[in-house]
Amino acid sequence: MSNHEQLKRITDRIQSRQEPQKLSPASVWDPALSAEIESLSFTTPTAHAAVDKAMIALKAGLHLCNDSLDESHSYSQEIEDDSTGSYWHGIMHRMEGDYSNANYWFHRAGAHLSQANIQVRVSDYLRTDVDLEKLPQGAVREALQAIRDAQVWRAQVLTDAIAAQERGREQEETRTVLEMIQRIELSELLAFTVTAATK
Repeated sequence: MSNHEQLKRITDRIQSRQEPQKLSPASVWDPALSAEIESLSFTTPTAHAAVDKAMIALKAGLHLCNDSLDESHSYSQEIEDDSTGSYWHGIMHRMEGDYSNANYWFHRAGAHLSQANIQVRVSDYLRTDVDLEKLPQGAVREALQAIRDAQVWRAQVLTDAIAAQERGREQEETRTVLEMIQRIELSELLAFTVTAATK
């Protein structure tokens, strides 16, 4: 099986998840998938630093989509000067509940190229599929309104909303919405990362 076929099999498996990932995953989703991700390689004799960083970011992202937080972290730490690596790094810390560290890495990632698509999709989801006025009042609803109405994606706003949710200050009705937004964010960032690693 070629590396591209193997990558497609991995991404298809990740996309087959019926339920969105937990905001704070407690265990690896598919242990067998972790081994497949580890064996993935697009290194060629003509590979250069940008390709290597893209491949490292890809493994960080694939592991994170498999709820393998430790493995994802080990890869994102290798490319701390890379915007995509920093973005994956931030999401990893958000999932483990280290929210201030997550926001630090989102700041390091800067205006990532995936964020325009994330904002469009999330805003559309919040406008068409969610009646925000029916959600319980509180920090999460306020954050969701801010995300819906924003012109640019700010991962820090989502992080603050998730922090409020996970600290038990919000109703469970908002958890489903946050999980779907995280799913959109992960999907767009993974699509960007796959393209960067395989072009």
